Amino acid sequence: MTWSRLAPVAADIGLALAAGAMDVVLYSHVPLRPEAPDFWFAVGYLGLAFVVLMVRRRHPMAVFVVVLALAVLASPVSGFDFRPEIVVYLALFTVAERCRVRVAGVALVGALLYAFSTSTPDFDPSGLEDLLVDVAAAAYLTLLPLSVWATGRWVRTSREHARVLEARRELEAHQAVTEERGRIARELHDVVSHAVTVIVLQAAGGRRVVDRDPDRAERAFDTIQRLGENAMGELRRMLEVLRADGEPAEPQPGVDDIPALLDSFRAAGLRVESRVVGEPNPVAPAVDLAVYRVAQEALTNVTKHAGTGASVEVLLTWTADQVEIQVHDEGGHGAAHRGPLSTGHGLTGLRERLAALGGSLSTARTPAGGFRLRAVLPLADTAGPGEDDPRPVPLRRARLGLLPARARRTQGRRVGAGARTRPEEEFAPGVDP
Repeated sequence: MTWSRLAPVAADIGLALAAGAMDVVLYSHVPLRPEAPDFWFAVGYLGLAFVVLMVRRRHPMAVFVVVLALAVLASPVSGFDFRPEIVVYLALFTVAERCRVRVAGVALVGALLYAFSTSTPDFDPSGLEDLLVDVAAAAYLTLLPLSVWATGRWVRTSREHARVLEARRELEAHQAVTEERGRIARELHDVVSHAVTVIVLQAAGGRRVVDRDPDRAERAFDTIQRLGENAMGELRRMLEVLRADGEPAEPQPGVDDIPALLDSFRAAGLRVESRVVGEPNPVAPAVDLAVYRVAQEALTNVTKHAGTGASVEVLLTWTADQVEIQVHDEGGHGAAHRGPLSTGHGLTGLRERLAALGGSLSTARTPAGGFRLRAVLPLADTAGPGEDDPRPVPLRRARLGLLPARARRTQGRRVGAGARTRPEEEFAPGVDP
């Protein structure tokens, strides 16, 4: 048996012996000599009180009743002046600590009645000095049981509060684990889903044309290699965050990386048109990553459900305090739903990601059979402090590639070049050459 189990038992033994012995010494006139007959009565009382008090934790109210009866009968049965108090207060404390307030209140009333029955003040008004002594005695007889009872209730309340705090800590820890698992699942989905979708489509098309058009098959295999390397790089950065509990050594993808993302889908056969409205503003790192993930997930879904020959428009709108991204496709042209490539959790995880940053996500079918996704994010992470690096990320226009509307009027060829890629120049696995 360990000490944690022995400690309560040892404490009960010590308290029971001490309470009985102090009652015999302080509240009786028993001579402490074995040859005196009253001595053995005191020893018997001490043994009986000890046995009863040993079970006070299991049956607090029953022990209090028995102890109170022993105290009331001690003087009449023994034949000498004997008014035990300490064992009564010990039992009262246990009831107040372990029982409901109504049961503890009944025990308090019993203790008060016993206290006044053993020493009732006369309250004789003829002498001021005697009256003051009687008032002081009444106050003592009232406050002593009340203080013992209140201490027991305070201990009970403190323990209940500690249990509530512990339960709350466990709940918060469980919620933190659940949220972390959700975050990891979202990151894994975002990293793997896009790469695997494009890789599968490129591999399927490359297999069809490898004999007739080796050059196009080689480009498909180059795309597969590049996407695999990029996915491994993102997985490595994510694992660095999980292991080091901090920011990755390499930057996470963001708005600046959207042009390269669009090019990867164009290489897979999508006809992607991109536009920017407003002036790009600095954004928080988490928002920067979220904008990229929105575009990635939306275009991946278009590839899965509308097919590689579908047309899709990516619109990025900047305002003074938020950024909005819309991805709209016109639907597939005979493309079948690619069930094996869908995890069924992409939009759910994306909605959770945006909600954590104070953003929103809405999706809807279009009358033409297409699909529209709209995400709105604040420029700053409104989820609250806690980011390791809360400084906003400046957007580098030279790399952005998504130009504002007025810039597109003078550089329309640059923006539309990728969107108007001829089918014969890029490999389109959804179309049989």
